[in-house]
Amino acid sequence: MSTTSQVHHVTLIPQADKVEQTRALLVQCAERVAAARPDNGPLAWRASFDEEVGALIVDAIFPDEEAVAFHQANIKDIVATFAPMMAAPPITEIRMVFTAA
Repeated sequence: MSTTSQVHHVTLIPQADKVEQTRALLVQCAERVAAARPDNGPLAWRASFDEEVGALIVDAIFPDEEAVAFHQANIKDIVATFAPMMAAPPITEIRMVFTAA
């Protein structure tokens, strides 16, 4: 893995009555990511739920900037539908990977 690899950690805090809708959208994202994997995108992608804070967490690892751009374009239409369901803006943390096994 090169030093251009990135980990993206996204925290989504949906409105209390929109958690299941948000989960459904993340399932759509996962299906799209899996279908596009042969073309490009993240090496790994997962979504989880933090019950303590009511947040959905998305983690992805990308081999390079090209894969990030491909992924963003791939799920752009789905991501555009998240905003009305959120209780707060998404928080995205991006870290560079210096080593992996």
